Amino acid sequence: MHSQIAVALVLIAFAVLCQGQGNPLFTGQPGCLTQEELTVGVYRHFRNTRAYWRCQFLGVAATFELCPQTHKFLDTVKECVPWNQWVWTPTVAPPSSPVVVVPQLPVFNQQ
Repeated sequence: MHSQIAVALVLIAFAVLCQGQGNPLFTGQPGCLTQEELTVGVYRHFRNTRAYWRCQFLGVAATFELCPQTHKFLDTVKECVPWNQWVWTPTVAPPSSPVVVVPQLPVFNQQ
């Protein structure tokens, strides 16, 4: 009985911690679903300072691109700069995110 309560408390604590983390896997990839995203064109990658996303066509997934080895993507100027000119800036989510299609599971008739 006590072990079941302990397991339940651990699971609840884990769920609360996960909820507080938001989406830890989000990389800043825009959905390229708005005209604004096409106008801006490039968005920083949230986890890799050399990487960025490029929106070229409305409704088409953004492409992943990398700066040269000696450069990092600077969001304020929207281009790759030498690493010694790069400064950290807060991340800002793009106007939209990629659409995730979740496959429907078959429904079984329970009788």
